Amino acid sequence: MQKNQKKKTPVILSLKGKQKKVPVQKETVFTILQPLLFILPIVFIAFFPILNNELTNWDDPDLIIDNMLIRDFSFEGIRKIFTTFYFGNFQPLHLLSYSVEYHFWQLNPAGYHAVSLVMFLITTALVYYFIYQISNKNKIVAIIATLLFAINAMRVESVAWASERKDMLYAMFYMASLIAYVKYIIVLKEPVKRLKIKYIVYAFLFFILAVFSKVMAVSIVGPMVMLDYFYARKFSMRLILEKIPYVIVSLIIGLAQIMAVASAGTIDKSNLFSFTDRLLIVCRNLMFYFYKILIPVNLSAFNPYPSRAPGIPWPAEFFISLFFVLILLALLIWSFRKTRIIIFCTGFFVATLALVLQYVAIGPTMFNERYSLIPSVALSFALASGIFFLVSRFPDYKNIFYGATGLYLVLMFYLTFTRCDVWQTSLTLWDDAINQFPHASIPLNGRGKYYGMDLGDRTKAIEDFTASIRYNPEYEDPYSNRGIVYCLNGKLDSAIIDFNTAIGLKKDNYKAIANRGIAYAQTNRPELALNDFDQCIRLKPEKYHIYLNRGICYIQLNKPEKALVDFNKGIEINPTNAEFYLRRSQAWYNLGKYADAYRDVQTARNSGINVDNAYFDQLKKAAAK
Repeated sequence: MQKNQKKKTPVILSLKGKQKKVPVQKETVFTILQPLLFILPIVFIAFFPILNNELTNWDDPDLIIDNMLIRDFSFEGIRKIFTTFYFGNFQPLHLLSYSVEYHFWQLNPAGYHAVSLVMFLITTALVYYFIYQISNKNKIVAIIATLLFAINAMRVESVAWASERKDMLYAMFYMASLIAYVKYIIVLKEPVKRLKIKYIVYAFLFFILAVFSKVMAVSIVGPMVMLDYFYARKFSMRLILEKIPYVIVSLIIGLAQIMAVASAGTIDKSNLFSFTDRLLIVCRNLMFYFYKILIPVNLSAFNPYPSRAPGIPWPAEFFISLFFVLILLALLIWSFRKTRIIIFCTGFFVATLALVLQYVAIGPTMFNERYSLIPSVALSFALASGIFFLVSRFPDYKNIFYGATGLYLVLMFYLTFTRCDVWQTSLTLWDDAINQFPHASIPLNGRGKYYGMDLGDRTKAIEDFTASIRYNPEYEDPYSNRGIVYCLNGKLDSAIIDFNTAIGLKKDNYKAIANRGIAYAQTNRPELALNDFDQCIRLKPEKYHIYLNRGICYIQLNKPEKALVDFNKGIEINPTNAEFYLRRSQAWYNLGKYADAYRDVQTARNSGINVDNAYFDQLKKAAAK
């Protein structure tokens, strides 16, 4: 007789690296995902306030409100999205998601926020399953880690800011790719013959979708290498070959992104700092991402570089961060022979942040909450594993450990829920940033735009633009914005001075050049206005407003044929803008085509444009003849 064989049980690594037996339980998809029935409603409630938020004036106008690319949901429109560098990025799936939404609910903010929230719930579910996999099916670790990841005020920027849809998209596909890669590693270890290559193919396809959503997805090779280490895969040529397609795609997307950034003229501040400065910035940012994820207080949508006069040292936190990095290295060395979890989580965390630690500083912000989205997965897993280890090691105190975790999560829920209200309007957003950084030029400029454009308070708008200029005289945008308010106040000469200053700071400043052209036209200098409008069309031929302005200028110069060409082009780009029809009616009238003029003025009037009754009657009579 054969000896009775003992039932095999899987093993998991404890924090000390010892094998710990757990009983085998047959699980179905429902039993695996059942905790999500508890997790997802909590996450939904935590972020529910964003559904009442407006679109803000920070990137939302460029990416959504005034973006003509997303308004053409046709094959040709989609082709343009996938072949265009837009707003300094190549992220076609990001724009395609807006195009789908615009097709259904135009510019209703609730629709955009609802989609972002749904995507975040999907990402949360994927994070749960990923942690469930790598914790060897430990539901307690998976539940705690998922809650720590999702209910955190650092997530709010990614979810509540409509322009950060790319975060939601890339996070979904990124986590799906890592889940497929873990499945591939697990299947490789199984003795049964199964089709193993399909999982690495799935992982690669999800990666492609991720990089088409946000270029930060190129960081995925780092977590893949850390997963190889975590599962103790032996170094081989296979490990290298698996990563080559990812590296090739990353290089191609990276080059495309460099070209996109160059086309947008994004500011590179790296030449302002020495090697030592940049090293301090990297260490400080690494420490801050760790600290802010754990204690998400005093958050701000805008985090400027500290103001430093020549010879003045960096603030103390930059030097403290060096000790943080040294302690982290010491922890890694200590953990090397004890557990793989600490090295895995640290490597995952650093690898997913490496591109945004600002060693090469691009843009005006030093630290961004949204960049913590994927790195938080690793830190949440480390914390949840630590809590589970303490409960296992000291079972008599498990109620204390779980109770403390619960209280912490309640606090995180409160911070997350209240943080959503900061993104309610542009005013609440910029007020929050200015409260923390009262001398930051960009928030002052943003609030000034909201005062001027949305609230019609020109006095407060000018105050904010002037303060923005005072704190950073090299920042061109507030000059241009203040010039617009001066135009509205009839101070055209002051406006032209501001536009000239803005153009002097940035030669291809489309907004300043376009508005200077309008000011020239209003001061009866149409030739100068035409020069500015011509330059604007060379810079951004897709902007429909400029064709309207140049067409009006041609009407002033009694060149109705040229005006007609511009109005037709504007209607081609944006057929919903009724002012083009009103202006084109004037061009038709000057050309003696009264029936066409009357048809256009009727279209304008039916679209809600205020048409002078005398002008309407005049065209009606002319058309009747």
